[in-house]
Amino acid sequence: MAIARLVPSELYNAAGTYYLTVSNASNAYTNTDSTTYATVNNTYASTTNRYVYLQGFNWEAVPSDAIINSFRILLKASESGGSTSSSYRPVLCKGTSTYSNAYCSAITTSATVHEFEFTQDYATFKDDGADFGIRINCRRSSRNTAASFNIYGAEIEVDYTIPVSATVTSTLSGNGTIVPSGATSTYEDAEYTLTITPTDKSETVTVTNNGTDVTSQLVAHGSESTLTFTANDVTTSGIQSGSSYAEYAVGHTAESPYSSTSNMYASSGSTGYAQYSFDFSDIPSNATIESIEVRCHGHRESSTISSTYVSQCALYRDGTAISEEVDFPSTSASIITLTPTTMPTRSQLDDVVVRHYVGYYGGLVTGISFEVTYSTGTGLDHYTYTYTVTGDATIAVTIGGSSGGTKFYIKEPTGWVQYSKLWKKTSLGWVEVDAYDELDPTKKYRLS
Repeated sequence: MAIARLVPSELYNAAGTYYLTVSNASNAYTNTDSTTYATVNNTYASTTNRYVYLQGFNWEAVPSDAIINSFRILLKASESGGSTSSSYRPVLCKGTSTYSNAYCSAITTSATVHEFEFTQDYATFKDDGADFGIRINCRRSSRNTAASFNIYGAEIEVDYTIPVSATVTSTLSGNGTIVPSGATSTYEDAEYTLTITPTDKSETVTVTNNGTDVTSQLVAHGSESTLTFTANDVTTSGIQSGSSYAEYAVGHTAESPYSSTSNMYASSGSTGYAQYSFDFSDIPSNATIESIEVRCHGHRESSTISSTYVSQCALYRDGTAISEEVDFPSTSASIITLTPTTMPTRSQLDDVVVRHYVGYYGGLVTGISFEVTYSTGTGLDHYTYTYTVTGDATIAVTIGGSSGGTKFYIKEPTGWVQYSKLWKKTSLGWVEVDAYDELDPTKKYRLS
């Protein structure tokens, strides 16, 4: 493990020099061990909020391939004559838009290291780049009392691990394809998946990992199809304005959305939602749902994200969320992606909907692409082999060999099961079938 202490490089005075003056700004561009400070003086006789922002943290100090074990965000500061109310305490932000529930305690007259509380992950803040920052409210406690704020430094303290690199090399003997093929750079403890597609589906497939037979760990997959659906209906609940706007998304994909900058919103102190349903009748009733990706095109009314400023989507089934709630990130149109945390069965899929929640400051969805990948039938299409990397390895795949011949597969609750013989009921009794093209949907079959 290693520790990096990311520090800011800019102290931005959003109020302007008419209201705030900053001296020795560079003293704030260090970590919280510092005993020197930058000073912000509130020079205007008013109790109006006046902000400065610490930004420009050096994210590059943490290697791009690092595994983040934990991190915390710290600020060291003191004040004189400033407001110590918790209503005006420092808060984390992106640009000038603050994160909800991401505060530290109020600055006091003692030089104190304050730790922020937040629910966001490291990647969220890192994606903000130079825009990520700490907003400090340099508000006076009373109109005619001069106020100054001493900023000693701030940091994002990151505990991280550099993973051990490894190379997995896959080889193929026989007719078919493997993906990936050849050498793949990865890391120990990472998950590696190899996809094996025989040219002749009846050929036997065997696999070894560093000489050890792992054929029993193969997972067989049937032929897959992918369909994309648009919403065919919408209902609303708790929408105070623009409920008709919800209909804009019906029949439109995320890639070809309805053109609108309008917003729906709920009453003050509450949330409402638009619920979009879909017609999945084109997917066979015996299908196995392999994956779902839902793309929603839309926007939010305000760049602020809080319990009042809401514009987010999630997948629901029978009134229960089956995906994470994903916020639209901007007032500009963008696409967010939803994936289920638990994959529904084919029959359960008919009850899956997309909900778009809005607050008093809301937003709008203007197109939805509900993409479903599924498999059907008893025919085999490909195999996958997945394992956890423990070091360099060679995965050797052989397609064909002495145990060849026609193989039949049927989808069982535990996955695709291989059978070597298929029998068809005729007037003369059970007759063995030795080729796929002999299958007749009007006849009875059994496997052995």
